[in-house]
Amino acid sequence: MQATEALGPTTTSQITPWQQLTVHSGDTLSGVFARAGLGASQWRALLNLDTSTDALRHIHPGDTLNIRKTPAGKLAELRYRLGPIKTLHVNREGSKLRAKIEKRATQTREITATGTVGESLSHSLIANGVPARIADQMAHIYRYRHNLRHLHPGDRFSVIYRATYSDGRQISSGPILAASITTNHHNYKAFRAKDADGDFGYFDTAGNSYMPAFTRKPVAYTRISSRFNLHRLNPVTHTVRPHEGVDMAAPMGTPIHAAAEGTVKYAGWMHGYGRIVELKNFDGYSTRYAHMHKIRSNLDVGEHVTKGEVIGYVGESGEATGPHLHFEIRRDGVAYNPLTVELPSGHSLPHDKLAAYTRKIQPLIAKLSPAPTTLLAKTASTPADNDSCTRAVSLNATLALDPVGAARQHSLGNIFCVVHHQHPTNA
Repeated sequence: MQATEALGPTTTSQITPWQQLTVHSGDTLSGVFARAGLGASQWRALLNLDTSTDALRHIHPGDTLNIRKTPAGKLAELRYRLGPIKTLHVNREGSKLRAKIEKRATQTREITATGTVGESLSHSLIANGVPARIADQMAHIYRYRHNLRHLHPGDRFSVIYRATYSDGRQISSGPILAASITTNHHNYKAFRAKDADGDFGYFDTAGNSYMPAFTRKPVAYTRISSRFNLHRLNPVTHTVRPHEGVDMAAPMGTPIHAAAEGTVKYAGWMHGYGRIVELKNFDGYSTRYAHMHKIRSNLDVGEHVTKGEVIGYVGESGEATGPHLHFEIRRDGVAYNPLTVELPSGHSLPHDKLAAYTRKIQPLIAKLSPAPTTLLAKTASTPADNDSCTRAVSLNATLALDPVGAARQHSLGNIFCVVHHQHPTNA
């Protein structure tokens, strides 16, 4: 991590004061260095150090660089913040520049927030100090099990998530480790775990995936131009004919993705449908994707495709009045409304992993459902270097009904947290 120049030793007292330079729109490192009075050889030497200075090749408007020079007009020091915890440090040692990326010490905490829904779940979470990113994650996790926009005032929620702190300030949040929603006398719990392929997903208490095997949105459409209707008047032929799918309007050439994994049953031209791909999925399910502008090259009958894989591009071939995807879901040959049909769940956890999974989620279940008169909270008296920062606090029954609100009222800080220390490292 060094570059060499013909320059004698320089003492700290000889170095000029810091200059703070803000990156302007259209700026490059050469422009910033020119404003600092540093020549081209200086920024070139800096970029040639090693990969630690690569970020300087992609500076952005609004970024700031702090620079000091030697009396001879050479770069003596540079500081460039790479993110909440990382900073690039460049120092001159005699005739050599040395660079390193320093990381500030951080703490990772597991935070549990429990409360009741007011105006909306998102509003209630954010009002109680839960980051908006976590509220968005909850909506993403539950989107196929329950529409969180349909929750009612008084419904209950709990969420356990990780948050990273530095110098007492939260710098990032997520992922969600566990969540619980109680509505209409039903409880929906979700837990983060690895599936059979080693990928993280969310599962219920029985190990069933929260992600269905199908997606209802195989294309990034702008609107639904025609819905499922078994008695629709065809806009091209002007005859009443079943419309056994849903039309998703999208710009010409928009990629079309497989709604579920399967094998190619047909790929070519079909009367009315135009260019179409039909996939044989599983358990009697099949999907059709019609009116394509172009079928993906080398997509042959019998080929296996994965969920989300591009199989073609939006067009208006066949009987179509504009660019869109005609999407069908069938089971045993019978067409169902893709927007409302109950979708089969995704891959459940393998049987040989269920016992370990059940043991793992038991402590999380306990945290999601705290005792009615107990509040778990981090208090100011908790030692900062103690890995266990929880305390049971007795409250009256009214306050205990809303632990988050109680914590805020009593200035008890985080509802529950476990601290994992991370020490600064150089990269």
